[in-house]
Amino acid sequence: MVLAGGFAAGAAATIHQGRLGLASALMLAGLALAEEATDALDGIVARRTGTASVIGGVFDPLSDSLSRLAIYFSLALTGCLSIAVPLVMAGRDIIVAYTRIINAMTGGKTSARLSGKVKAVVQGAGIFLVLGAAWALDPALTASVIVRRSCEVILITVTAWSLLDYLHGTFRHARASGKL
Repeated sequence: MVLAGGFAAGAAATIHQGRLGLASALMLAGLALAEEATDALDGIVARRTGTASVIGGVFDPLSDSLSRLAIYFSLALTGCLSIAVPLVMAGRDIIVAYTRIINAMTGGKTSARLSGKVKAVVQGAGIFLVLGAAWALDPALTASVIVRRSCEVILITVTAWSLLDYLHGTFRHARASGKL
């Protein structure tokens, strides 16, 4: 979350000065890469070192969500993409947290579903696509608008698909357990 906070501060300081320069784009990409790497490695390290815990399993998705939301809200607030993207992401993450609670209460699985992992990869990659478009393309150019809008559509679609998958799985389990 610290890296995502650094990204947000860096985005606010650099992007509002006009078009994103190469040095700033590389700095933001480096922070995003470090944030995504810690997301990918933290669970692996915990399992291999025997330090995985129930509390860690609860806080990992929270940390991942807060980190990506900080990055995407900063990109939206600096004009690199629509505010709709982080709003859909936030709504999905809140609802999925409640599906995990329902699953825990009914004896279901609380671990990440495949759609959640796909969503994480797409959202992680989206950061770099949006940064690349902000750096390489003049925001007024049609090509820049097309790239940004395409990224937004993909991000929102994959995020919404993941939400629907979690809801479907939770309701299917709750019905089968007789607790719905």
